[in-house]
Amino acid sequence: MLTRFREMWRKRSRREEIYSRPAFWNDKADSHAGSAASMFINPTLNEYYQREQFAFFDTALGNVTGHRILDVGCGTGRVSRHLAERGAIVSAFDFAEKAIEIARQESGAHRIDYSVASVSDVELKDESHNEIVVLGCLTLACNTAEDFVHVLKKLHAALNPGGKLVLIEPFHQGFLHRVLRLSKSEAIALIQKNGFEVFAVQEMHFWPLRLCLTLGETPAWITRTLYPAGEAILRMSPKVLGLGDYKGIAARRLP
Repeated sequence: MLTRFREMWRKRSRREEIYSRPAFWNDKADSHAGSAASMFINPTLNEYYQREQFAFFDTALGNVTGHRILDVGCGTGRVSRHLAERGAIVSAFDFAEKAIEIARQESGAHRIDYSVASVSDVELKDESHNEIVVLGCLTLACNTAEDFVHVLKKLHAALNPGGKLVLIEPFHQGFLHRVLRLSKSEAIALIQKNGFEVFAVQEMHFWPLRLCLTLGETPAWITRTLYPAGEAILRMSPKVLGLGDYKGIAARRLP
């Protein structure tokens, strides 16, 4: 456990350098299996995270049957497959080719259009999607608020008028930040300033427990005991405290 903690701390101390590079995620996809390839070593924690993330997407998106949805920074395709199962026509991209390989292998009968590309330079057709979803990509791909705005403008142009942009990102200014240093309130302000109307915001995943439960393959009974307790604390806490590691933000493109 101590060795794993040291390794995690070593990587986090260099996160601005390594998290924004495909090599880190290619190596992770190569060395891990299942949900750990794009999430955590703790499979039970991953189950909780995925359930809550999918629930936020489903509530914000509504009925997606026949809708053209773009999954930005799709990783190994968990969200893409979920949306395809709900009847959406999904296209998706990620800058880590190993992750895309896994996504294609896991797609089964789902016809998902996967490609290798970076959000900073991908070319998207104007008004080509009904909805766009992003899970944990922009806080890794963007170094500055200016980078974030650049991506927002690109995604705005790729949405139909009234189309939805649904993000689940770890927006933080302090030690919990990934690459991008941007608070939830700052992110919301920039989203609204760049052609969107925010209609839903949710704190997700109580971060104090996340730090403990991601160190290894914690016994399932421990995770199943502690995680719900942490989420109960999160629901009762004032949102201004920002105790969620991830922030769910849903917005509509204005004309």
